Amino acid sequence: MTNRSHSASVAHETTERQDVRATGTVFRILCHAEKGGQYVPQYSQGEISSTGEDVRVVRWPVEVRELEQLRRRGILRLLVIENGATPPVPTDSREDWVRAPVSRADFAARVAALRAKAGTQRIPVLDQDGLLHYDSQVVPMSPTEMELLQPLVERFGCLVARHELIALLSAHRGRASQNALDLHIMRIRRKVLSVGLRIRTASGRGYLLESSG
Repeated sequence: MTNRSHSASVAHETTERQDVRATGTVFRILCHAEKGGQYVPQYSQGEISSTGEDVRVVRWPVEVRELEQLRRRGILRLLVIENGATPPVPTDSREDWVRAPVSRADFAARVAALRAKAGTQRIPVLDQDGLLHYDSQVVPMSPTEMELLQPLVERFGCLVARHELIALLSAHRGRASQNALDLHIMRIRRKVLSVGLRIRTASGRGYLLESSG
């Protein structure tokens, strides 16, 4: 092998730094160039930052614990599915996935779409008087309903664990059962429908508040 051909081979295998730009977003990644303009991303810190919301990039399935933390915090996240793994079912509209290897153009487009969807999403507001505001409509909540609804509003579109809501209910009414929580959720569910919202149940895990439209 000549020195020139050897240098070309080494250059192909070298990991290079690339910038992915989409809708004002710059995401710096480390990637291996492959045929057909495809890239296998190797993420440094996994954060896409801009003047808007940040998007965290998570490798699936190796970063499953980090994914659960991001879901609880309601942070935008893009999963990169590696090694032919089966992608998880997104728990809310603030999550999407793409399979590696992926072209830079496709990757940037998926990031832009995720951020755009989050940017146009209407957010409900629960005021200190127990009034739930959404899409120019208002519905009153009882003090107990307000306590249970607060985390669902704060993490709008994201899963809130059942045990967390039971703990809130127990703090105000003594030891609370699952049946007691179900009764309150049923009442809240009926009320939020009147303003264009719904509470969806994630079997065995918890609940999430989202638009009914």
